Amino acid sequence: MLKKEEKSKFVNFFWILFYFLVFLIVVRGGFSYLDPDFGWHLKVGEAISMSGQVPHANLYNYTYSGNWVDHEWLSNLGLYYLYNFAGYEALVIFFALIIIGVLILLNIFVSRRSGYKIPIWLSASLQLLGVLAALPHFGVRLQELALPFVLLVLIILDNYERRRRWTLLLFLASLFWLWASLHASFLIGLFLVAAFVAIKIGERLIYQRKFWSFIDSSKLMAWRGIGFLGLGFSISLIATFFTPYKLGLYEFLAGYKNNAYLSLIQEWLPQYSFPFHYYQLVYLAIGAAAILFYIYYRLKAKRGLEIWPLFLTVLFLALSFKSRRHFPLFLIATLPFIVETYSYFFTEIKIAYYKWLRYLVFFCLALVILSQLMNIRPVPQPFAGFCDDYPCAAVKFLRTNPEYLAGNVFNEYGWGGFLIAELPEIKIFIDGRLPQVALADWTFVEEYNSFFHGDESPQIKLDKYNIDTILIKAEDKPVVVKKWEKFFFVIRDEDLVTKNKLREYLEQEIAWKLIYNDGVAKIYLRRK
Repeated sequence: MLKKEEKSKFVNFFWILFYFLVFLIVVRGGFSYLDPDFGWHLKVGEAISMSGQVPHANLYNYTYSGNWVDHEWLSNLGLYYLYNFAGYEALVIFFALIIIGVLILLNIFVSRRSGYKIPIWLSASLQLLGVLAALPHFGVRLQELALPFVLLVLIILDNYERRRRWTLLLFLASLFWLWASLHASFLIGLFLVAAFVAIKIGERLIYQRKFWSFIDSSKLMAWRGIGFLGLGFSISLIATFFTPYKLGLYEFLAGYKNNAYLSLIQEWLPQYSFPFHYYQLVYLAIGAAAILFYIYYRLKAKRGLEIWPLFLTVLFLALSFKSRRHFPLFLIATLPFIVETYSYFFTEIKIAYYKWLRYLVFFCLALVILSQLMNIRPVPQPFAGFCDDYPCAAVKFLRTNPEYLAGNVFNEYGWGGFLIAELPEIKIFIDGRLPQVALADWTFVEEYNSFFHGDESPQIKLDKYNIDTILIKAEDKPVVVKKWEKFFFVIRDEDLVTKNKLREYLEQEIAWKLIYNDGVAKIYLRRK
């Protein structure tokens, strides 16, 4: 009994140190950069607070002045209040706590769901690798809010499948109303519930036709239970109609069917786009191998397959390869399946509980925690703390010379949110809110991209929008390719260089004058 208690204390203390380490890693990552959209999130939240209503008109761009649906209105409002009340450091800590809370809940879910002991080293290793792989997507970013909601939906569905209590589904309505007010990722949640219903119907139909030998019959659900599931989906869908935008929310989100932004915005690029995210590729490979191991093991043991976890893994594996932005969802949705699958092949290493090894584990954790603590650099003023990446000095120059802001300003896409926060008195060309909106016979982001890489002369585009001032990066930073990457992937430096037509035009055309250059930003002014 004493040994069992000592083992339990060791496990509990290990997880405390482990999640403290993960917390420090995420906090350090949160302070390492400023999300390009943070500025407009803050300003929109301020506008909602002052007006007492959600925005309907786009007041931030001169290029597009149509209706706008802020599908993150409640998130923006909360972001504004927390920033005003406690500052940017509190925001970084808050979003880091979201990640920690999700991982802890996920760990508890995996432990209680499994009918056997999960090796602690396996679960911790996969979580740590997943966090390191997802780190570029963490920070003060509203997309993080999708993670707890996806996990809660999966937990509700899993509990309903095991307990068959229809009352569990009642939580879905309030969950989806809140989710639809916070972030557009609620559409993923609706799809998951609908897919769960469809899979249960499919399993039942296959079973009735006696082609059920490859399906785990213990997961079959009665038609009555499936009916309650369908009802749960219906109330979830209806709940999303009661946000301030009502059906207008769906009309706006339907615009995302034009997916040009998937190939033009960095975080939406597929996994096979250079530079590669190797942590993500390794984790995705582990997930893909888990699918094969699971099918082999279950069929060899003459046990049926659980279709739902297989479906989740294949779905989010495909989504994560299609777009890196979906990787955190892959981590959350598939960790139970991956951990349980590899637990079939690994047994608990008893030597891990020898005292000397326990001390070694804690000593190593303490060293890594200390290293993270020493390298965290809090940023109290986000709009003044990342001036190597954003045009802080250029904005000050424009403030002191307001005559340069008399006409329309063309700006970098990634600086749009920053400018909305720091130069609220002007309307800008583009920011991160509306990349998919139709503009000039294609999408907003494609029209922006055509200034740099389009067939038309930059002069024609600049004249079209009556642009008098241009604020762009001082230089185009090349993608750095390592020697071993050049060798293995047959990549040349020139393969990753794209011609910047706008920059070439401005450097050669006498109609435009360079009036400012600080190494971060350049400002060009049209000669009168």
